[in-house]
Amino acid sequence: MSQAARDPRRFPFPPAIPIIALLISWGMGRLWPADVDWPAWSRSVGAVLVVTPLGLILSAAHTFRRHQTAIKPLGRVTTIVASGPFRYTRNPMYLGLLVIYAGGMLAFRLPWAAVLFIPVFLALHFGVIIPEEHHLDAAFGEPYRSYRQRVRRWL
Repeated sequence: MSQAARDPRRFPFPPAIPIIALLISWGMGRLWPADVDWPAWSRSVGAVLVVTPLGLILSAAHTFRRHQTAIKPLGRVTTIVASGPFRYTRNPMYLGLLVIYAGGMLAFRLPWAAVLFIPVFLALHFGVIIPEEHHLDAAFGEPYRSYRQRVRRWL
């Protein structure tokens, strides 16, 4: 059986998960408005939470490029990257997506997005991260397991 046939990764564009959830939460708010008294600071804090993680995501992408390995979730991974933001979290891009999602919820005042946060987290965790971890374990074995013991999945 070829490596491609055993590859457990299936989701080609993980940012679609929080993007679609934010759009669904906006639609739910139009259909079933929730009377939420948002604090005055919610828009500005939300904007910061949308913009700030972009630096983390770009840093992670730059680190992947520097190590000449795939940025695309279904791409060919050539090495275990343990520098840059990957020293602190195994998933800086997905962590950034969750923070951006929370920021979008606040900036656009989408109360239904709070309800969908756990499903978004679970979709990223079980639909994207766990299959990626299985792929990396099969591809790199002990070096990946050692990295996994040193660096937390999220923070």
